[in-house]
Amino acid sequence: MRRHLLVTVSSDQAAMHGVRFVCDFLRDRRGLALTLFYTAPRPPAVWEHERNFESLAEYDRRAHDNREQGRAALDAGAALLREAGYAAGNVDAKLILREMSTAEDILRECEQGLYDAVVLGRRGQQGLEALVEQSVTRDLVERAFIAPLWVCRRFEKGRQGVLLCLDGSDASLRMADHVGFMLRAEPQHAITLFTVLGPGPLGPGDPEQLFGGAMEILAENGVEPGRVETRTVKGTAPARAILAEADRGRYAVVATGRTGRGRGLLRRVFMGSATQALLRELDGAALWIRT
Repeated sequence: MRRHLLVTVSSDQAAMHGVRFVCDFLRDRRGLALTLFYTAPRPPAVWEHERNFESLAEYDRRAHDNREQGRAALDAGAALLREAGYAAGNVDAKLILREMSTAEDILRECEQGLYDAVVLGRRGQQGLEALVEQSVTRDLVERAFIAPLWVCRRFEKGRQGVLLCLDGSDASLRMADHVGFMLRAEPQHAITLFTVLGPGPLGPGDPEQLFGGAMEILAENGVEPGRVETRTVKGTAPARAILAEADRGRYAVVATGRTGRGRGLLRRVFMGSATQALLRELDGAALWIRT
């Protein structure tokens, strides 16, 4: 089954971290479809009492300029993908004039396109974090956030492997399924199953049982057992332990399920203290988040 990613781009062509991450991390070019996505700012509305030839012409000019800026960003992203060996038939580009906020437009596209993951650079991440604090229709948030997020705030080229963080939750097992699906055709990447053993409720229970369940899921996705290893550490601060292991192992990806509390899926993703710490402090690796 072909994998399909929604890759957001911004007008800051020097900061296309999401596109660069995809180019460096994934090697199976033929089995991957990519949709580059840009939301162009919509000019301020012209109210009825302001309507005249000049005001409407100014609106059209601004809309045209914003679209051209978006097309330039999409062209730059497509050029990076071509240089990395992606065929034109595997790369699509989509530009819209912003209907709501950037974040809400990304969510709506995610819902409509049924993508396997949404790839965010720094600006896309900031937009979704800001959305949590806005008065947004909860139904939209609950429906639309159906794909894992790949947050590529700053990626260090050349890193290898995935640190798959497990805590016994259904979300972490769903992340194991996502990692297996995305990496079955990427044999260059090993997968390290990782858990933090802490006292009382902080611990995930039996780590062997935890690892065994994740290994079964990876095997069902076609990942060979020889590509999988396990690692446990003791600690009372999971985020600190994950950050330390990510630095030690120089992984390309830290993958985690998110089960924090809150009314909406995005709130659960971005409001938990462990996820917030990873978003703020993870350096050099991409962060994959699954609810």
